[in-house]
Amino acid sequence: MVPKLFLLLQKSHSGILSHEVIVSYFLRGSTLSLPSDSLPGATKATVMAIPRLNAQVCNLDLSGFNQLSDEVLASVITQLKFLRCLVLRNCSKASSKTVAAIVKSCPNIRSLNFNETSVGPDAIAELLVVHGGELEVLKLANLPRWTDATFMAQLHHRVKDEAVYMPKLRSLKLRGLQISDSSIDFLLSLSPNLKRLDISFTASRRPASFTMRRDLFSTSTTFSPPPLEKLSLTSTPVRESDLLLTIPLFPALQTLSLGALGYKGSIGSSAAATLNDATLQKLTVKLQSFSNLRSVSLVSNTRLGTLSKTALFDFIQHIGRKCSYLNLAGISSMRSNVLAALLPLEDQAEEAPALETLVLNNTGVDDECGPYLACCSALVRLEVEGTKITSQGLFPIIDACTKLQVLNLTSCRGVPVSDRRRFFEVWQSQQT
Repeated sequence: MVPKLFLLLQKSHSGILSHEVIVSYFLRGSTLSLPSDSLPGATKATVMAIPRLNAQVCNLDLSGFNQLSDEVLASVITQLKFLRCLVLRNCSKASSKTVAAIVKSCPNIRSLNFNETSVGPDAIAELLVVHGGELEVLKLANLPRWTDATFMAQLHHRVKDEAVYMPKLRSLKLRGLQISDSSIDFLLSLSPNLKRLDISFTASRRPASFTMRRDLFSTSTTFSPPPLEKLSLTSTPVRESDLLLTIPLFPALQTLSLGALGYKGSIGSSAAATLNDATLQKLTVKLQSFSNLRSVSLVSNTRLGTLSKTALFDFIQHIGRKCSYLNLAGISSMRSNVLAALLPLEDQAEEAPALETLVLNNTGVDDECGPYLACCSALVRLEVEGTKITSQGLFPIIDACTKLQVLNLTSCRGVPVSDRRRFFEVWQSQQT
């Protein structure tokens, strides 16, 4: 009960949660969440009090404590012998000493989030040698000093020599690391049961190679496609042929992110974009048999809609309308008529689109899309930032989509500035 109350107060009344209040009432329970961004009252002293007041904590979130040194974090973690899940996201000074403390003092560790820290490949190598066999979640996004050279010198040989194998690893995040297929291949060859993989903003060119060949230094005897349910390739330099080879290897996919495909960092750069209308047509055919697919992002694939009026329409009709989440933001050539794919199908007239979240930010849609979006009776969140849609175009959408709760109208010139954050109130006033 106390942890639930603590979370509610963080969201609604974080200002009253001073260091004194937190240590007096809330440093208890097996799960403890102290994200710095939502707890301005939490300090270094708050974190250092955890071992004294709750040494039995199993799940600990210390996100955003970028002022805490590596030594301080290590000294705290050394005393927490029962940790199973540790989140250090954006603890920018966390490094080798912090990881060494985990290796030495946390025998039950199963889930680690090192995103936006200073943890290097050498420290992760030691972690994998000791705990790799039991790890279930490992997040290493946006870490400095991670290149193929440092990976090979500091991690690859150490892990290979110790015959590390990670059969329980189900989630791996390598987003934003300066590594390519050779390094990614090696980690995947040790993780045969992986279900969630994020290699966005890496230098991966041929993700299909993860399953088509076995790394020379792999300790596994066989290497077949892992049973991925989530795959993120956003802003990777994947070519059309490799994309079309890769996706069919993972028929159990539930979440697929293909934003800004092309050279790394290509968001907004049409010259580097890989995913064009012809490729999307081919991809649509391959995805039609993916019965579990529920979330797709095509954000900022700027070449879509430039040469064909049917590629996006067909994708939405056959794939997008079946998803609960669809992100088409940044496709500047997209027009409202494409969304006619959301209209009832002739052979399934009573089956409405499954969409709960639809993101159309910075596309070319206008009021013409109103009747099409009105077909999405399950819609909870609609984002139309920077589009040409007006107040008059929004009213019929809200009338029809009774579950709609979130509406992003930032920079919609057709909606008065004073109405954008209170549009549901504006709509309500129109009813009376």
